[in-house]
Amino acid sequence: MIEGVLFDNNVLDTMFEATRRHSPVEAGGLMLGLRRDRHLHVVEATTPYVWDRQSRVSFFRSSRAHRMRALRLWRKSGKRIDWLGEWHSHPGFSRVPSGTDLRNWRTLVKHRKAPMVFPICDGRNTSMWLKQSMGSRPMILEAVDSDSEGTLFTIEKDQRFSGRQ
Repeated sequence: MIEGVLFDNNVLDTMFEATRRHSPVEAGGLMLGLRRDRHLHVVEATTPYVWDRQSRVSFFRSSRAHRMRALRLWRKSGKRIDWLGEWHSHPGFSRVPSGTDLRNWRTLVKHRKAPMVFPICDGRNTSMWLKQSMGSRPMILEAVDSDSEGTLFTIEKDQRFSGRQ
């Protein structure tokens, strides 16, 4: 069971920059990092490539370039860097996951068989969502500590997403 997610500041900056650069269409990519017992440590986020499909209300990630970047980091790290989740933007919209988001997250967690993090960025703020298992509800994370290197998010126990899965 994951208790917290540490995001390096460069990851948060990457998501904000890509969201603003691609607005008014959605942007997105992979979350890559380390699994450390009860914590995830996100060290990199990929951003849209030319093979991705973007619209005002959707982002479809092509596996082509994102997979190559993930494989390169995995090899370079001695097979320690892992796929921790995916992020996307909702420029000008709520940072609450859509029905499509929830279905995609469920499929990804089922495929990966491990907890995953799913940030949604609007260009100004980011909501961090964690899905522990295929059958669990997504939980929102809140920032609890920050320094010059990163921000730690933990599960907000009083705020469980109450939408259907």
